[in-house]
Amino acid sequence: MMNKFASLAAKGKLAVLALSIVAVMSVAPNSFATTVVNLVGSSAAFNAFGLAARFATSGSGPGVCGGNSWSVASGTATGVDSRSSTIDAVGGSIWVVWDNSTTPTIVCTYLNIDSVVGNRLFFAVPQGTLDLPSSAIGTTGTDQVPTFTDTTLPAAVQAAVNGVAFTAAVSDIRPEDALFATTRALTALGTKTLPGYLGEGYGPGPVGVTINSEFSSKYAQVVNFAMSGTDPISGDAIPAYAVQNIGGQVLMVLVNTADTSAAGLGNSAFNNVDRFTLARVLAGLTTRTRDLIPSSGLPQVGLQVLLREPLSGTWNTMEYCIPNSREIALSQETGVNPAVDNPLDQTSADGATRRRVIGTGEMVKEVGLISDAFGYAFFSFGNVKPIVSTGKYLTVDGVDPIQASYTGGTLPTCTAPCAGAVTFPNVINGSYPIWNIMRVITPHTVPTAVTSLINAAESQVANIPDFVPIGQMLVFRSHYAQSGIAGKNGHAAREIESGGDMGGAVLTVQEDLDSLTDTKKEIGNEHQ
Repeated sequence: MMNKFASLAAKGKLAVLALSIVAVMSVAPNSFATTVVNLVGSSAAFNAFGLAARFATSGSGPGVCGGNSWSVASGTATGVDSRSSTIDAVGGSIWVVWDNSTTPTIVCTYLNIDSVVGNRLFFAVPQGTLDLPSSAIGTTGTDQVPTFTDTTLPAAVQAAVNGVAFTAAVSDIRPEDALFATTRALTALGTKTLPGYLGEGYGPGPVGVTINSEFSSKYAQVVNFAMSGTDPISGDAIPAYAVQNIGGQVLMVLVNTADTSAAGLGNSAFNNVDRFTLARVLAGLTTRTRDLIPSSGLPQVGLQVLLREPLSGTWNTMEYCIPNSREIALSQETGVNPAVDNPLDQTSADGATRRRVIGTGEMVKEVGLISDAFGYAFFSFGNVKPIVSTGKYLTVDGVDPIQASYTGGTLPTCTAPCAGAVTFPNVINGSYPIWNIMRVITPHTVPTAVTSLINAAESQVANIPDFVPIGQMLVFRSHYAQSGIAGKNGHAAREIESGGDMGGAVLTVQEDLDSLTDTKKEIGNEHQ
């Protein structure tokens, strides 16, 4: 994890290395050259990279990509996977930042979708592309990133980015874990063909079924991809790639605060959930609010549990840190049969429910609307902003995810700059159990503009602390073999970080370095 980049190109792949250099130079109709950086992926990094693109780290002046912005919610931009006509385009919110409205020299975009889908669009051959339709030209942005003051979208900017391949994927989980999540989703329900895990039944592949929302028309389509060898759909060679660690991000348990009765989650008595109880809640085995805390005589109130989709980096981080940890061995998909539970909408005799949401935005929205709702999301000021007055967060095992001590679960706000608004001490030291490292997956030869944007995003957290910069993390998660790739922590000299790490055991970096000194081996294949 000390290594900034990790390339997993196999020997003999040099002949296809040129394929990995995504075209970041797009020629607009008037023949001037424009550098285009199209990002796709995690909601947790949407704001941080938007700030890096738009604003200088000093706080004044334009950012890496210029001083103009346009951003809108879902419904306009999509990511297109052209490998098969049966693969649907994937929509999400988007920001666009550029330097010159008439003759832009650089334009950057970020399409906010599931981490696993972002990985798939990046690794697909031919690579996924951004579709930003001409109907968006001249429309006014809606300030989707905090501190943005959007303008209208110029024709030259739209022309520069539309139809251009995604330059990089931003992900809550490593690509090996994203591929495993896809494989597990496509595997027949209950099949034990995966190492220690049951298939979820959203296949067969390579293009599986959709995982549907209970609350809207949103869905996530399960589609296979590969990281090496040949593409499972097109048969084309997979280029080499690199992975950069950006920082530690925290997954929070969120509840609605409207019900302040004795057994309502809005009551101050409800401030913590232990991991075993949390696992049982997510698996549909514990269904009453009163079971979350040591209590006696409280009335029966059903939990309204909201689950993300298995293609979500958020879902996978929660899955392998808590219910599907080696210690607990449950799953959020316990008792879920896609043949009858798609969309997932289960109701218990006590009035408790377990329902599916798609995307962070829908999760946060429904937590804010449903009394005694119980859900989760990666923290960023932008992600939690919609529920600062209707929701709160819980500690897990008595450990606060964002502050040194718990102050009632009030969700923080930020008027930039807000250095110190949250400090993440229990992520930095690893004592909070649900966190992961944010990654950026790029071509093997990383485009200069992408490197600049990544560096700026890491610096911008000093102004708006959405995550912990990787250089401040004192701990890491033990890596293990995943998706056919050996697990390596990346601390050994000249070693490339590889393998899975979601739900890996939390260890200190110094501990791994000392193990290398003492035994010449890293501490690998350890699970939480």
